Amino acid sequence: MLQAGADGATGCYRSGRPRFGTEVVVSDGKAPLILQGVARTFAGEATIYAQAGTAEFVYQVASGMVRTVSLRPDGRRVVHSFHLCGELFGLECEQLHHCAAEAVCATSLVQCPRSQIDRANGNDGETAQKLQAWLLLSRDKTAERSARLMYGSAVEKLAYFLTDVARRTRSQSSFELAMSRYDIADHLGLSSETVSRTFSVFRSRGLIATRGRQVTLLDSRIQRIGDGAERPRH
Repeated sequence: MLQAGADGATGCYRSGRPRFGTEVVVSDGKAPLILQGVARTFAGEATIYAQAGTAEFVYQVASGMVRTVSLRPDGRRVVHSFHLCGELFGLECEQLHHCAAEAVCATSLVQCPRSQIDRANGNDGETAQKLQAWLLLSRDKTAERSARLMYGSAVEKLAYFLTDVARRTRSQSSFELAMSRYDIADHLGLSSETVSRTFSVFRSRGLIATRGRQVTLLDSRIQRIGDGAERPRH
């Protein structure tokens, strides 16, 4: 079974594609949440749900990638999060979605009615407790991720982003970035030119190698830079 970890983020198990069924389960360990429901597919750039739309469903990524986005009053786009294989999204505190969700590429999802989670929550005290623990840990991790991306330099932001994606995909060192440089820029609060320039800096310093959308982390210094433990050289 697929288990979403304490921060709601996990890669697909190496043994194969995750399996999904027809119910919601919260299991032991690091308070993982297992979502099972109706399979849906979306083409790249398709809208999964709109900002301020009714939050009727919760979703889990079976393959592909999802971004959550909103528009500022001045029309600029903000990419809040990227959701990778196995990750959950769309579970709101309110009845409406605070942002929109879009497929980054061809994406398969499992769609579970929120009411089904509410029933499981209400009928089983143990399930409710584990669900609450999962939500709290997920929000803590999201807050940590947002803080890292808000206050760091361009080099620190991109270093943290790349090592975070590697961790969430359970990659040893090499992974594919399905999102565009513009997506990354709108997520990190940078210009696309700055993102491209910072990738070039990382390559020139021997920290990463790239081939198309494939990124390989070559030096552990990139993690220390992303963690703020090492000052990037200019």
